[in-house]
Amino acid sequence: MASKNTNTCTLAVIMAVYKGDSLQYTRIAVESLQNQTFTDYQCFLLFDGPIADDLDKYLSSLDDKRFVLIKNKDNQGLAKSMNQLLTIILPQKNFRYIARMDADDINTKDRFEKQVASLDSHKEIDCVGSWAIEINGQGEEYYRKQMPVTHQECYEFFSKRDCMIHPTVMFRRSYFEKAGMYPEDTYFGEDTIMWAQGFAAGCKFANIPEFLYYFRLNEQFFERRRGIKHAQSILQLRRRVNKMLHYGVKADIFALLYALAKLMPEKILNLIYKTAR
Repeated sequence: MASKNTNTCTLAVIMAVYKGDSLQYTRIAVESLQNQTFTDYQCFLLFDGPIADDLDKYLSSLDDKRFVLIKNKDNQGLAKSMNQLLTIILPQKNFRYIARMDADDINTKDRFEKQVASLDSHKEIDCVGSWAIEINGQGEEYYRKQMPVTHQECYEFFSKRDCMIHPTVMFRRSYFEKAGMYPEDTYFGEDTIMWAQGFAAGCKFANIPEFLYYFRLNEQFFERRRGIKHAQSILQLRRRVNKMLHYGVKADIFALLYALAKLMPEKILNLIYKTAR
C-alpha cells in the first residue's frame, strides 16, 4: 500500500487498473481525482493483476496520502475486485459514501461535490449517478449520454436497459447493506444485476441531470459488444432482470430485440448505439 487509511474521510472511491490500461489515460483519470473541489475522500486503487511497468511506477510513486494501493498477483475481474475493495471499506463506518470510477475516464472537478450535496439533501436516495459525455481515444466528443433523473423514471427505463452509468455513480453505504455486493456469477453486466438487486431490495435511485463525467470509448468498444456470445448473454441477463423485477412480457420482447441487435455488423451497431438511445 502507498499509504494508510486515516479513518476520517467520509467518501471512499473504488477503482481498478488492469494490464491493458495506459499510463496516459490513467494519469488523466488520477489528476481528475486530485483536482476535485470536494477533497474529503480516500481512493482505493486495486491493481487487478500485473499492469504495465510504467503505470505501476507512476501509481506507486504518487505523493498523495489520499490514495491507497492494493496489488493482486492475479486478475480476478471487475466484480471480485469491487467486492474486495468493499470488504475493506464497509467495516470503516466513517465512509458514508462510496464512488465508482474507471481508470481511463475523467471526472469534472465538481463531480464529488455535487453528488455528496445531492445525497446529503436527499436522504431517501441510495445511489446517485450523472449524465456523461462519451469521448474517443483522442478525447474528442462522441455522444452526450443523458439518463433518467428520478427514481420512478429510473425504474421504468431499467425495463429496457441500464438506468445508471456505472462509473458515474456514488452509493450511500446503505445500498450494500440492503442489496448486497456485486454478483460474481455473470459473464458481464455485473452492474446491471447490481441495479436489479438494488431495486428488488427497495433502494432508491437518481441521476443528476448534468454532465459530470467523461466516459472513454476505446477502439474495441463496439467489437466487444457484439457477436453470438454477447447476444446470448444479453438475453439471459435481461431476462434475469425482468424476472427479478416482474417487468413482464413486453420487457422480454425488448430483451430479444436488444440481443438481436448485437448480431449486427459493427458499423450498423455503431449507428444504432448513436441514434436509437
